[in-house]
Amino acid sequence: MNYNKLNSYSFQMIIALNDHLKTLHKLDDIFAYLSSYLNKDFGISRFKAAINNRSIYSNIDSNKDFKSKNLFIKLDESDELEVTFYFESGLEQDKIESTSEIVRTTFNLISQTIYNKYLTSQLKELSLKDTLTGLYNRQYVDEYLKTMLPLSSREKKKVAFLKIGIDHFKAVIDEFDYNTGDKVLKELAVSLKNSVRTSDIVARIESDEFLVILHNIDSEDNAIKVAEKIIENFKNKKVIVNIDTNQTLMKTICAGISMFPDDASKTEEIFRSSDIALYEARNKGRSQFFKFKKEKTNTIELF
Repeated sequence: MNYNKLNSYSFQMIIALNDHLKTLHKLDDIFAYLSSYLNKDFGISRFKAAINNRSIYSNIDSNKDFKSKNLFIKLDESDELEVTFYFESGLEQDKIESTSEIVRTTFNLISQTIYNKYLTSQLKELSLKDTLTGLYNRQYVDEYLKTMLPLSSREKKKVAFLKIGIDHFKAVIDEFDYNTGDKVLKELAVSLKNSVRTSDIVARIESDEFLVILHNIDSEDNAIKVAEKIIENFKNKKVIVNIDTNQTLMKTICAGISMFPDDASKTEEIFRSSDIALYEARNKGRSQFFKFKKEKTNTIELF
């Protein structure tokens, strides 16, 4: 790397920047600080960054017509960091061009810090995702509720928890095989995500059981309508068992509904009440839902 044209002060500033970025734990925090730094020191207010074409940061308004300048930095044999700077006027462009060498040097030096934080975030994301369905897992839900429940309580907002279970799932494994069971699980995962808002959370928390978290629900009637929609949507799903014969399998699900804070106020209470509600729904038959009732808690035997 050639630093000949950089004065000692500029180089020390870049090193100081990199040292500070290393102290930040989240990739979002790194880019928030970096965005402020670039704007203050170089007049760069809009940019986005990607690693191997996967966007990791952007503060660009896609509705505006900007001109752009790209910067590519090789991270290792297979990975590359791409930073795209955007400008509206010729004056902005001239400013970026005049500082292009120091900007390139800056990103060359901090790129490894960015890359390391990116890899760490990817590993954390993988640990919070179910490998089969790509949905969040139980660990993610536990961490998520630590923040979400106090916030919802302060804002006095209701949250619905729908525990989803596949009817007679074991029979699928016994009749066919685990590959077919996996197909059913993946189809259900897609169906659940397509049945709720993007702001809602869908997670696989056990082998054949899922949890849907519906934010800011006005009443249990709204939660019931969503549960009915979820049940109906999956009832119409066809899972191809044999491609050659076009043999398909159609499965059904049940849903147990629990409301925060009416039915439960703590994480363990939420899981218990939604479990009980799902148990009651399954007792009613296929494609059923049941809204948790507190008076039932002392009469239901789960084992």
